[in-house]
Amino acid sequence: MALSTDLRETAIRHGQAKKRTNAVAAILCGIAPALLLALHASLTWQRWLLGLMIGLIWGNAFEYAYHRFLLHRPRTQHGAAHQEHHAQIGTSQEAEFVALISSPVNLVLLFVINGIPALLISFLLGLQGILCGVFIGWSLYVILCEEIHWRIHLNGWLPPGLQFARAYHMSHHDIPNSRYNVFFPLFDLLLGNMEVGKTKLSA
Repeated sequence: MALSTDLRETAIRHGQAKKRTNAVAAILCGIAPALLLALHASLTWQRWLLGLMIGLIWGNAFEYAYHRFLLHRPRTQHGAAHQEHHAQIGTSQEAEFVALISSPVNLVLLFVINGIPALLISFLLGLQGILCGVFIGWSLYVILCEEIHWRIHLNGWLPPGLQFARAYHMSHHDIPNSRYNVFFPLFDLLLGNMEVGKTKLSA
């Protein structure tokens, strides 16, 4: 029993450290380009707010696509790591595998992959003022998603209005081919994946 408790405490420490470094990386990836863009853009609070909303929706769409098509893709490095997350549910080492993004390096790469097309589009259309908010919104969504995912798995406190998220997400672990959004099922709803087990995609 003492060994199991030690394993759990070690896993929690490692999981918290991973979550912390991912959050720092997400903050830097959101704030740094937003500040650079703000120096060269006509920034109003309306543009910033519109960008923030777009960034949050973009974050939700990316979470859905990343979880469904990359993390649940069999025989890939990301898929294997995520299968480990599913396999460790209820074990003393669960906390070690809770992070959806495995490292800050991967998180930076995801920001680059998403950010370069966004930068090109914004410069072509003159939307740099909106893009400042987009980067902040995307960064905020990534941090929220990781934090709420952690609290769901570790039975932590959830804010009012999000208590449903624990049962919603854990039903994904019961039947992994549906419910890919963790706490805000916008793209699950839009793409018909709220119903447990409805899709045919392999877990």
